[in-house]
Amino acid sequence: MTSIIRNLGISLWEPLLGLYLTGDIGVSLIIFGVMTTIRQLVNSVASFPSGFLSDNIGRKTMIMVSLACSMAALGTLLVTTSLPQLFIVSIFRGLSTAFLGPSKSAYVIDIIPDERRGIAFSTIAFFESLSNIIAVSLSGVIATIAGFPTVFTAAFILEALALFGAIIYLQEPSSRTTTANMPVPRRNDTLWIQLKNGFTLLRSPPFLAVLMAIVFHQLGLGIEGPYLTIYARDLLSFTLPTISVMLGAQRFGILLGQFPSGRLVDKYGGEITFAFHIFITSPVMILFTVMGQPLIASFILFSWGLTFGVDTVSRQKLVGTYRATSGVATAFGIIGLISGGLSLITPTVGSWVWTNFSPQWVFYAAAAANVLGAIALLMLWLYKKRTIKRPHAS
Repeated sequence: MTSIIRNLGISLWEPLLGLYLTGDIGVSLIIFGVMTTIRQLVNSVASFPSGFLSDNIGRKTMIMVSLACSMAALGTLLVTTSLPQLFIVSIFRGLSTAFLGPSKSAYVIDIIPDERRGIAFSTIAFFESLSNIIAVSLSGVIATIAGFPTVFTAAFILEALALFGAIIYLQEPSSRTTTANMPVPRRNDTLWIQLKNGFTLLRSPPFLAVLMAIVFHQLGLGIEGPYLTIYARDLLSFTLPTISVMLGAQRFGILLGQFPSGRLVDKYGGEITFAFHIFITSPVMILFTVMGQPLIASFILFSWGLTFGVDTVSRQKLVGTYRATSGVATAFGIIGLISGGLSLITPTVGSWVWTNFSPQWVFYAAAAANVLGAIALLMLWLYKKRTIKRPHAS
């Protein structure tokens, strides 16, 4: 419930922030781009300390701090239009996302057995997607009728309710580990030892394979993501309403795919289901470039959306499985730091490929990066099967 209420608030105002800043406030596109980069940079840099703090001071505390940062961003928007202070909004947004991600995923891993985590993650994702659709649909109407400050106020109230619910009802897990052979850092370890243990994850081949899969997949999505709608408008000659319907079909596919994705991940494992999603995503990126019919393009993105639930659920379950001796939130933080840092360059890479080769090559490059991630997952899957069979053979 905390996650759903927070998501309702976030989905009310964040999608419209660019319109508010560049329209009502008069911020230039260049400045808005700098603000976006600052938010992404803060999110990436703060991810690792966020996970580390979650493993040491508690999931509930970091979730509450995340909500407080988001409310601080909204409060700033409500009281000022000064450009220097608007940059503070970007910082608070980045901190809010960074503080929530590792703790939220780790909280589920702490309280749910491994064989049911896929369903747990997909259930949360389903209701978040539903709340996102509801909030995004209402936000434009509210902004048109009552103005952007009303949208920000409504979002502030929702996030305050989420914070109140977290304070009163959210309980800190009694134990921050659910896997006997993968202990979290001991309380008598020094902070330096715990930090060192966190980065030793990078010497674990299974965790490194998971990291490579996530990084290459994020690179692929980051290269083509900003240019999907531009390609549809400029190369496929789709109108704005058509593009909206196309994106709506994609979101609807994501919503429908959430529940079965959890069961698939629990049944077949995160390695093969994540690889399946990536293999589906790669040809979709290429097919999209040659489909001039809006209905077919919408169906392609709808099909991609159906498998998207596997993405989030698989990576969350895999991190919980292959985190070695590090705290699980620290492991999420390391992945967020590395994948987020590399993702900062992906829009620039996409624009360079578009300019120096062709618009189609943006999607080809994204598909190639995806395939590299899938190969890492397949190798991990084969490694897991081999290690399971060895005791049997002996």
